[in-house]
Amino acid sequence: METTSALLAQLRRLLDEGAPPGGGELKTQLQECMDIFTRLPAKIRPADFRGLPGGLVRLRRSVPTLILPDLHGRRRLLFDALTQSVMNEESFLDLLEIGSGNVVCVGDAFHGEAPVKERWSDAYDEFLDGFKHREAMDQEMTDNLRLLQMILLLTIHYPENFFFLKGNHENIANELGEGNYPFRKFVNEGEMVKYWSTLFLGQECFEVLYGYEKRLPLVAEGDGFLVTHAEPSRVFSVEEIIDAYKDDDVIYGLTWTDNDVSEPGSVAGTLESFFPGEESTICFGGHRPTGGLYALRAEGRYIQINNPVNHIAAVVSRGGEFDPDEQIVRIDTL
Repeated sequence: METTSALLAQLRRLLDEGAPPGGGELKTQLQECMDIFTRLPAKIRPADFRGLPGGLVRLRRSVPTLILPDLHGRRRLLFDALTQSVMNEESFLDLLEIGSGNVVCVGDAFHGEAPVKERWSDAYDEFLDGFKHREAMDQEMTDNLRLLQMILLLTIHYPENFFFLKGNHENIANELGEGNYPFRKFVNEGEMVKYWSTLFLGQECFEVLYGYEKRLPLVAEGDGFLVTHAEPSRVFSVEEIIDAYKDDDVIYGLTWTDNDVSEPGSVAGTLESFFPGEESTICFGGHRPTGGLYALRAEGRYIQINNPVNHIAAVVSRGGEFDPDEQIVRIDTL
């Protein structure tokens, strides 16, 4: 497939890049991606109260869907998951090309986790010195931004089959409000990324990236299953999710929910909103790390896949037919 070969070469280049992109290059890609958002058919992404792309995307039915957990700068995870043979010796990149598969990422492109903890410590020293030297932070931002470019490239090529959801780390301004909270884990990652981005991407690119984050969907609806970033904090209706960007509580409740704090029945009720009367529907998400390949929450209706160390994914065709022990796997065993 000629298109797949050309795209694969571009993805491989982004995988191997050792320096971050310039602001002009990234700004152009972000604008192209946002323009594509506005041209998606309503049956795939219904418009919200503003007439803009809403918080819900609907996946193509009767085809397999690859669900990827929180990415956090892991370019290799995205690349390998798309290019390894999965179905009848075809990769998901092949399936995307012929419209016979979906890919959904649960979010969190930025902020490397446990494997790069020491790099954050070095980058924090650079931050305190005003980034006069920035080797560690440049490495972090290379992973983040080149991964983002891979996401943008895939969205542009396969706008009806490849989707990246908003996570709590899609907050380039490190803002408090509009469903967002400032982020820090090892050091002061949120503020460090914001400061680096304004300095070295430029204000224009920074503002376009901020706008892109405000256009991301929050939920993907499949055949008997949903994908969210975090466990729904309460029952959300289809209409609330489509209109998510008018209610901070909806954004927060789908991106920031900690373990064991959701209202009882929140997952079951949200699933019922989408699939009334259907049994065995399930919801996938990430956000909080799991110790193994997955964790079952909400009486088994919420399947959490987020391992910061191991590269894992879920392959699902229909919710009620999903076996987590068989279909949540390490990427290198796909």
